Amino acid sequence: MTAFEAFMDDFGKLRVKVSKTFYNGQTTGFYITGSDGTFSDCVLRSVEEHSQEIYYDLIIPANMNFGVQYYLHEAHGRACPIAVRYIVRTAEFDRLFTYDGDDLGPVYHEMYTDFALWAPTACRVHIRIRDARNRISVHTMDRYERGVWRCRVSGDLKKCTYVYMIERDGIVIESTDPYALSSTSNGRESAVIDTSVILKIKDPGVETDYKTAADAVIYECSVRDMTSSRQTGTSTNGKYVSLTETGTGWKMKPTGLDYLVSLGITHVQIQPVNDFSTIDEDHPEKNYNWGYDPLQLLSLEGSYSTNAADPYARMTEFRKMVCALHKKGIRVNTDMVFNHMYDVPSTSLDRTVPYYYFRYNENGYMSNGSFCGNDLDSLRPMMKKLFMKVIRTWMELYGVDGFRFDLMGIIDIDTMNEIASLAASIKPYAMIYGEGWDMPTNLEQNMKSTIGNQHRLPGIGHFNDSFRDVAKGRTGDDQKWEKGYLTGNLSMAFDMCGVLSGNTKGDPYFRRFDSPVQSINAIETHDNATAWDKMHACCAEENRDTRKKRQKMLMAVTMAAQGVPFIHAGMEFCGTKQDNSNSYNAGDVINCMNWDRMILNYDVLEYSRKCIAMRRKWAAFRLPNSSEVDRRVSFQVAEGTIIYYDINYRDEANNSDCVRVIINPSVNDKYYHFPGNWRIILDEQGQEHDKEMEDVFIPAVSVIVLSGRN
Repeated sequence: MTAFEAFMDDFGKLRVKVSKTFYNGQTTGFYITGSDGTFSDCVLRSVEEHSQEIYYDLIIPANMNFGVQYYLHEAHGRACPIAVRYIVRTAEFDRLFTYDGDDLGPVYHEMYTDFALWAPTACRVHIRIRDARNRISVHTMDRYERGVWRCRVSGDLKKCTYVYMIERDGIVIESTDPYALSSTSNGRESAVIDTSVILKIKDPGVETDYKTAADAVIYECSVRDMTSSRQTGTSTNGKYVSLTETGTGWKMKPTGLDYLVSLGITHVQIQPVNDFSTIDEDHPEKNYNWGYDPLQLLSLEGSYSTNAADPYARMTEFRKMVCALHKKGIRVNTDMVFNHMYDVPSTSLDRTVPYYYFRYNENGYMSNGSFCGNDLDSLRPMMKKLFMKVIRTWMELYGVDGFRFDLMGIIDIDTMNEIASLAASIKPYAMIYGEGWDMPTNLEQNMKSTIGNQHRLPGIGHFNDSFRDVAKGRTGDDQKWEKGYLTGNLSMAFDMCGVLSGNTKGDPYFRRFDSPVQSINAIETHDNATAWDKMHACCAEENRDTRKKRQKMLMAVTMAAQGVPFIHAGMEFCGTKQDNSNSYNAGDVINCMNWDRMILNYDVLEYSRKCIAMRRKWAAFRLPNSSEVDRRVSFQVAEGTIIYYDINYRDEANNSDCVRVIINPSVNDKYYHFPGNWRIILDEQGQEHDKEMEDVFIPAVSVIVLSGRN
């Protein structure tokens, strides 16, 4: 270690660490000099001795200028640069340097480009520009108000790339631009972008009827996984543009984009497409990752483009994908990782303003609520500003319709509400939802965007783990043998009633949400074992045909429950990850859409399509608020195990006064007499019947849905 180090942690204060290898850590005095000619003595406030070093806390002038390199000198003649550290986390720093302008990053004009970098702790900044012919030029940036460095470079820089060279703390750091819209492969250099090139790709929009989130049917998939299999029949595989191709199929059944359309879904939720770290974009076939390892927040992932080296390719191709889905009537939500970064020292965030963008605890250590080594600090004004820039850019430049937030509980409530407000101002029906788990991040409990604080997050959805655990059974590797109601634990019938209401009905049920649209009802997601793989354990005593019936029940209940239905890619045909419960880096063989399996379980797929169609046809399943649920939804539990789920809703279009969902997860057939005029709108095969009846047969391990008239 160095002999001694000095850190500016607050205004008027300096923390000095002196190694005991240097004069046993003993020194008698300090003074400061600056690159601007500053000279100032320091006042010793306290001394703290440790086994390997001694800490000295000094009082220094409170009005020292940022943008000046200061050095601390000690009595033996040694000096070290003063590093700006935790002072960037103070309220006074925010007051002095929070920047409200909307011109950070490069602003392109045909005759010149303006560059602006927020780096208030930097002493000097240069920008190194590389043109299309690989010629290099270096330009000096000037410091302006609020710690923003600016430079105007003449000429048409439309195809130029650049990096910043930032001098601070006695060293020079090379960094990409946090506000760059794109980059070269593997995030080596940021790119100047003429956004008119992207916007020339016309977005047809989506005209399908959509009033509230309850009208949505969300389908989660990965750009790569949807078409990575050669069986998909696309001319490219695993790329943005692969999902723009039509007319593809396997064994006479649709694949890729046509497959998504055939499901009848309303929204595709794309797993992360912001630039992530662990794929070599020059050789993407060599690595695999879902993308929850962000490198850049604003730039798109290059491995999904046909030319990662071209910064425009990933942008135009992503917009083409979004527009192709819009043309088919499908909206696009993207999965945002606003909770952590993959490797802090390599990020432009930490390189431009160290210690600012990440959350720290009171002892100066990085918060680790994400369990990925760091948490982004949404309370920092300039962190929040970058979040908002990403949301606005992805909606206005690419046409994205909504966002799912990974580990949303790490983000503070005010920031999430501001994100929701911004998104709604751009697209009134934008979907905002995420994982509201209570993560151990260094943030006060009442500030976390968790399910426990859902009442302060109106209109923001949360993945409802109660729905998942009650219906399917708990999902952890050490819990995969536990059954849920639909996988055979019939004692959970009463709990199932509560989750069917989107957990919005009160006593005697478990009320969790103020509104059903806050309940994202997912039996499975990309995380953990698939429902089919879980049944390998919890339903191991049952044959394959019985487990297929349970898979159908899981799909039927997802579509019939109040709230927002969510399907993970492949669930509709008994998708498997070959019992790999954490396949984030397991490769294409495990994660790809298995079109042979689609053919194998085509009866389950057809049933799933009919469940989706039923939900979209019958408004009773899409009640928009809790008062409607309270007024219209009721439950009975017959024989202690069989659920009658009634929705008293006058549906003029379908000539119906009530919908009754009967759930029989037992291994025994049931016969019930229901006085009135009932007809089946979904049987165990997904069929609708015209004949009215009073005596109803409910086969073992099945869901039957009836429509009744008074």
